[in-house]
Amino acid sequence: MKQARQIMRMGVAAVVAGLVLGLVVFLLIPVAFPGPAPDSTPAPPAPEVLAAGEATALPPLDPEAPTPDTAALKSTLDTALTAGAAGATVTGAVIDVATGRELYSRSGDEPGIPASSLKVLTAIAATHELGEEHRFTTKTLLTGTDTVVLVGGGDVLLGTGKNSGAVSGRASLDTLAQDTAKALEKAQNAGTVGNKLRIELDESLFSGPALNPAWDSSLVTTHNISPISPMAMYGARATAAPKAARVADPGLYAAAAFSRALDAALADSGSKLTISGEPTRTEGAAEGTELASVDSATLGEQVRYMLEDSDNYVAESLGRLVAVARQEPGDHAHGAAAVGTVVEGLGIDTSKMALVDTSGLAHSNRVSPLTLASALGYAATSEHASLRNLGYRLPVAGATGTMSNRLGAQSTRGIVRAKTGSLLEVSSLSGLTVSRDGRALAFSFFVHTTDGAIAPHKHVLDAAAAALTGCGCR
Repeated sequence: MKQARQIMRMGVAAVVAGLVLGLVVFLLIPVAFPGPAPDSTPAPPAPEVLAAGEATALPPLDPEAPTPDTAALKSTLDTALTAGAAGATVTGAVIDVATGRELYSRSGDEPGIPASSLKVLTAIAATHELGEEHRFTTKTLLTGTDTVVLVGGGDVLLGTGKNSGAVSGRASLDTLAQDTAKALEKAQNAGTVGNKLRIELDESLFSGPALNPAWDSSLVTTHNISPISPMAMYGARATAAPKAARVADPGLYAAAAFSRALDAALADSGSKLTISGEPTRTEGAAEGTELASVDSATLGEQVRYMLEDSDNYVAESLGRLVAVARQEPGDHAHGAAAVGTVVEGLGIDTSKMALVDTSGLAHSNRVSPLTLASALGYAATSEHASLRNLGYRLPVAGATGTMSNRLGAQSTRGIVRAKTGSLLEVSSLSGLTVSRDGRALAFSFFVHTTDGAIAPHKHVLDAAAAALTGCGCR
């Protein structure tokens, strides 16, 4: 019991440390007022926000702080979750991080559509299965005397240029091309390569359909997702710009960029080697002599990127990579199943959960708020340090990622850290906060409507998170 209490204290400290880090980030980022609610219900007045550089004090950070009284908390949250949400189905759950005790439930154990809150489970599964220091390797092979094979190793955030400090673009195809050119010149001097080369792409790490049949076709045309490949640039986007359009064939798009870079590198060196034709796909897994390789940002960095930007492409790739790590096929079905299996193996109740993807894009996903809140609470108190770091990687209220324009009031900014979720007729918010009395809490709230609105009643979820943060409730 003593060891268990120590682990829980460490977990609470990790959550608090993440919230403190969020506060530091907030001090450096200007504030913007939240946008209007995406539905016909008038939103409440925008909360008072902090001026740039204005600090706010966190509550006393005490793992022995009193837990909210459940009756008082229920009254507070029921009021927040029903105001301005007429006709909507609103569910939620709150977990005391230190003990794992459920403090609040509004049909919290009933499965609903999680939207991008599902990415919390993907982050936990990928971190636990692969390790936060894991890197994905993209490499080139020489097969025969005339073929350079570009092998996708799971890095879908490849870029161009050199020495990028950004997570997206950390591993450079230009660097890979230059190193490959040097290796090819040595091979030519040794007489093991001809003068003309062709480029092939090996995507055999993943299998099955590149697009999940559970996704509506509009998700592709609106650039929410593209066909999934184990190799892509900037999360399948055309450029490094955060909102750049996603490309139709991410694997071949990256291969073409590599081919151009290799051709240029060979020309710059004065080599007689030339590239013939456009890149094509291999029939299966390639074998040959390794020429060069580049490594991605760490998994922990990619998880932060995924959570902050709510990047669907990274989330779907990570799901398949969890399956591959478990020596299962790297397709969408095994990816979703693998995430569920890993989460269940951590002791989190997934009995009512049904996953069909790992990004939350599909309306047919089913997860309860209780499962999400419990997963966040588990991660915060886990014996695995890498899972306790999840609190650092969630978006910070009023400061970073998809939370940058939400919960910007002095009472919540830099304190709440949460994953947002937005789909047609669905909104969710799942995260961690510290109550007014200094108690670390995990929460998850869902809204579901039938009014055709995208991300309806987000202000209701924000109001509930604010009420929870400000509640002593004793």
